[in-house]
Amino acid sequence: MKVNTAFTLVELLVVIVIVAVLLGLLLPAVQAARATARKLQCTNNMKQIGLAAHYYHNLYDQFPPSKWGVYDISDSRIKHHILSFLLPFLEQQPLHEQIDFGKHWFDNEATKIRLPVYLCPESPKQFQYGKYEYFTGDYTVAEEMQRSNVPEDGEMIKRLFDDGIVTPRSSLYGMLQPPQEKTVSIVSVTDGISNTIMFSECAARPFVYRIGRQFIEEEPKIRKESGADWSSNIAPFYIRKSCGAGGTQLFNCTNKNEIYSFHYGGSNFCYGDGTVHFLSETIHPEIFISIFTAYAGDQNYE
Repeated sequence: MKVNTAFTLVELLVVIVIVAVLLGLLLPAVQAARATARKLQCTNNMKQIGLAAHYYHNLYDQFPPSKWGVYDISDSRIKHHILSFLLPFLEQQPLHEQIDFGKHWFDNEATKIRLPVYLCPESPKQFQYGKYEYFTGDYTVAEEMQRSNVPEDGEMIKRLFDDGIVTPRSSLYGMLQPPQEKTVSIVSVTDGISNTIMFSECAARPFVYRIGRQFIEEEPKIRKESGADWSSNIAPFYIRKSCGAGGTQLFNCTNKNEIYSFHYGGSNFCYGDGTVHFLSETIHPEIFISIFTAYAGDQNYE
């Protein structure tokens, strides 16, 4: 007797459904694993940057400035970003030697190179804006939390103090500063380097993002954000904006000169002792400001 070994339509459909269910279960797990791997790589990048800052401190008895600038006799600007000073301590001594610090960063061909250690793997890789090619960096320094009466210039931060959500502080400066403001060493950070943020993420510049979405002002025009290049002296910024319920979320609101990452639910931060911590974007502003400020005499609530 002949036995029919072919699949029936019903059996085929059952197999397809089972495979679809398994794929539906597997793909989110794979995506989550990849996101975790990218987050760990970002953590490692920031640890290397933090260690580099300490090697710099061991050599010069101070941390590098957040940015640096002078005027030459022709009154043209000569300015650089902290990440350029850290190159020798990140196995980039030959590149560092190629940079002419007597010229503006933009006039140095040596700065026109992509360095993986300065890029968060989770960040979108968009290096071309119009005719200009960017050599982006996703890590920088937030120098100060701006409290001001001027709209769009710290007004939302001021509201947190006025409404009693956070307590007043003697200082809203972050740890690293330009040299004209402060020479920073381990002993000068009065709130303690293990309690204070040193480096933050500001990812995906020059393209502007808000709450996870790329901001498009007028199609197809895309608004450009400054400070995108890792060597740019205008990469550091003041924290001026907040978002979320009651305006209490102080990062991951926008990358327009604010702390911003593409990690789900928070961002990586490199503290003054070189350790890296992931902070939730829902952290209470009182706690975050305590961790952010370096000279306020406030307590670390973490």
